[in-house]
Amino acid sequence: MHASNVINASPPLESAEDLHVTNSQSILEKSLVRWLLEVENPSVRYFTLRNLLGRREGDPELQAAKAAISTSKVVIKMFSKQKSKGCWEDPANPYHPKYKSSYWQIMILGQLGMDRSDERVRNACECVFQFQLDEGGFSSYTHERALKEYEWLREKGKKLPLPNEWASSMVFEHQYSCLTGNMVAALTRIGYLNDQRVRKALEWLVKIQNKDGGWLCPYWRAHVKDKHGCFYGTICPLEAFSEVPRKNLTKEMEQAIERGAEFLLMHRLFKADHHNYNVIKQSWLKLGFPWFYGYNILRGLDVLTKLGYVEDERLSDAVQVLLQKRRSDGTWILESAPVGRMQTNIEVKGKPSKWITLIALRVLERLHKLDRDELKEK
Repeated sequence: MHASNVINASPPLESAEDLHVTNSQSILEKSLVRWLLEVENPSVRYFTLRNLLGRREGDPELQAAKAAISTSKVVIKMFSKQKSKGCWEDPANPYHPKYKSSYWQIMILGQLGMDRSDERVRNACECVFQFQLDEGGFSSYTHERALKEYEWLREKGKKLPLPNEWASSMVFEHQYSCLTGNMVAALTRIGYLNDQRVRKALEWLVKIQNKDGGWLCPYWRAHVKDKHGCFYGTICPLEAFSEVPRKNLTKEMEQAIERGAEFLLMHRLFKADHHNYNVIKQSWLKLGFPWFYGYNILRGLDVLTKLGYVEDERLSDAVQVLLQKRRSDGTWILESAPVGRMQTNIEVKGKPSKWITLIALRVLERLHKLDRDELKEK
């Protein structure tokens, strides 16, 4: 799973000027860590302690930060809108409206660091598990929603097969690799790694991988003629696999990871491999949080480096863009987020972001561009 070429190894320091720059950078990193450790955002505090400072699960400060996540303003507001059966919005429609219904809340809760020790989280997870299909995938359609759409189309005069037959085909067709990957990543973070339902979803993701190593939505008619893997469909399964400890991966899963990682790396994470390596989508250069089905270079870097790809030269273009986006105060801006479309906003778009800064720093730490021992001297 490891590529062979080292990324931009730093040259040895030779001058007093170089030493001054390095010392200044060290001071900057430490001040950033203090900012990330502020108690107002216990989720970021928890992941800073764990990912940047290397605290173990038994550490009292880490445990206190973890316990405080459920008391954060974001989490309190999310749960204030949870229905009695554990769902959000329409109990029969976990996908719509986007970013406000049940699937999306599970994704956010997993990213914020909530887990199944909280009864409200367990209820929410059981709410979405009921929409998992027999094969293992999660669908954006439910039978109820499909029947409503059926009636609407029939009133428009469209000729359709029998209603239950049509509804079942729609539910099956709209099993998405991105949605399933996101749900598996979230459920694994929350504590369902050893649940057979999660295992079944992981096996389904292996089964439907595209020939080029990426992923597509395998049954969706919009993709029926597509040959090229989808970046959105690829990053989500890879993120799901990145949450699984190495010892729990089957040989087939490891092979799927290698093929999926190569798909992203051959594109240098954001460039067309057959068109002079032009940028595929400018929006992929915008750094966003939380992560749903979309893609950006920071998500690509975070997932690949977590999977162990830290010595592949093809990461360097994305790393360079990431470093160029860093502000003089050491922070990164939240450039993309569905503000106003979630149950609650996570951060302010266009402002320095603790989440983006945390994720960027942990990517750089994995790439050996940060000194963890110096960071610990906070």
